[in-house]
Amino acid sequence: MTNEEILRQKLASACHILAKEGHSDGVLGHLSARIGPDRFLMKPRGFGLEEVSAEDMLIMDIECQKIVGKHKPHNEVPIHSEIYRARPDVQCVIHTHPFYSIAFSATGEEIKPISHEGCLFWPGVAHFTEMTDLIVTKEQGRLLAQCLGNRRAALMRAHGIVVVGQSIEEATYSAICLEKAAQMQLMVMHGRQYFYTSDEEAPVKQKRIFSPHIIDEQWKYFLRKWGEKVID
Repeated sequence: MTNEEILRQKLASACHILAKEGHSDGVLGHLSARIGPDRFLMKPRGFGLEEVSAEDMLIMDIECQKIVGKHKPHNEVPIHSEIYRARPDVQCVIHTHPFYSIAFSATGEEIKPISHEGCLFWPGVAHFTEMTDLIVTKEQGRLLAQCLGNRRAALMRAHGIVVVGQSIEEATYSAICLEKAAQMQLMVMHGRQYFYTSDEEAPVKQKRIFSPHIIDEQWKYFLRKWGEKVID
């Protein structure tokens, strides 16, 4: 398989996994993977995360133009193009509408390292509050990319999440962890008092639990769990 074929299959598997891990929202939500400095694969519009295939993936350029593909692109291509433009380190961008993360975004609270999953996002996630509508222009995409900064994820108030990674595997696992961390914090935050990992211990724990080796093992677990093809 060529590198593009491998990325197509991994991106489709990531879509399927996220759909089954609480990120499905009809035909909404989209993932992309960089295939060059100014080009990226992207899920097309009109398909649910759970039903898209490797062959369905589009090739888009950094100016939001479709290069290859028989389907239409999502309106929110600027989310992806502007993050790739701003973050050369990013190889995968995920934008979905998971239930608990959206609910958590309404609180204005910071994600705390209550659980292992919360530690992944220490020292916190960005909060995009400029707008709640779709991100359909390059300027809106730039605002989101600026808000994200060098963080792993952003909560988009009353909208959804953006999660990035240096690989499809890393971004996918991070998106799963963000939804779990949001759900857990919502369960405890209205109590009188709750505890979480200290700022001193969180980065140590983060490095230990979320090493590239662990992320690879978790990715393969989710492939097996949901019957996806394992590609080494």
